[in-house]
Amino acid sequence: MLLRVVGEAEAMVGGVLGRVLAVSPRVSDRLPVRPPVLDGQRMNPRLHVLATAGKRDLLARRAPTTFTRAKLDWLMRVVTTVRTGPVRTSSWTIAGPAGLLAARLYQPERGSRSLLMFVHGGGWHVGSVAGYENTLRFLADRAGVSVLSVDYRLAPEHPFPAAFDDVSAAFRYAVDHAEQWGIDTGRIGIGGDSAGGNLAAAVALTLAPDARYRPAVVALLYPALDWTLDRYQSTTLFTVPLDEDSVRRAMRWYAPTTHAQEDPRFSVLSGDLSVMPRTYVATAGMDVLRDQGETLVTRLRGLGVDAELRRFDNLPHGFASMLVDPQARSATGEYARAVGSILAQRVT
Repeated sequence: MLLRVVGEAEAMVGGVLGRVLAVSPRVSDRLPVRPPVLDGQRMNPRLHVLATAGKRDLLARRAPTTFTRAKLDWLMRVVTTVRTGPVRTSSWTIAGPAGLLAARLYQPERGSRSLLMFVHGGGWHVGSVAGYENTLRFLADRAGVSVLSVDYRLAPEHPFPAAFDDVSAAFRYAVDHAEQWGIDTGRIGIGGDSAGGNLAAAVALTLAPDARYRPAVVALLYPALDWTLDRYQSTTLFTVPLDEDSVRRAMRWYAPTTHAQEDPRFSVLSGDLSVMPRTYVATAGMDVLRDQGETLVTRLRGLGVDAELRRFDNLPHGFASMLVDPQARSATGEYARAVGSILAQRVT
């Protein structure tokens, strides 16, 4: 009873705060905040505030606690409080390599024969389906496709390849149970943001040679793809909400050994990219990881793989977690519509 009351109080406070953060740009742009111009770009004042709100925890100077993870989940639900059309939600349990995995399926009420398995981000050490609830619902609504997401094991308690193995098992489960959900197996893609983009790309690269489990599309939002950060100019250009040191620490928690760091299931850009399925990558213009996602598209095109890049200038890493901002919401909506359009084209 007490937990339910506390939960309802948190939801109410979060809803109020979300509405405050979603005020008109005519109001938010007057905030006494002057974001810096970097690489010829500048965030609007609201995005700058949102991007710095959880920076202390995202810096990853200490291993996350249960409280830290819960706080970041709550904060994300607050800053993604937006209206969507009706979306049905159902809970599922998936057999993973080390036990059962909790998953949720989001289905637009108008129905869909397509499915995107979306892997949540969080630096491999924070984040959950519950924290991504609003974003997942938004994606299902705007893309017009069903969206499946799973709670994979987190670092540093569960280092590489635990998260990869869980996501891989969940994607195969989705293909095997597609008929049960009314999904066409030729219209199943995989996507994710940040660390989730890393996992999605790695799973797609690994499963691509298997005709049964080859994804119809790989749809990535500002993914992490390479342990060797100093290869990319964007690594040192930007510091909000992530900087180079925080990315290195998060990567090291998940991939603590040289062997893991060099494995293509983590450093995807070191793998045989010629086998990758059709790929769509959306990057944030003001993101430490920007150049990694754009390098992936350049290499894929050079190998003859169908690959599309969309850079959203003036936006920070994690914009899909900031839906109360109109610019972030518009960019995430464009990503969703692109995915929906691609998945409408059945792969045979």
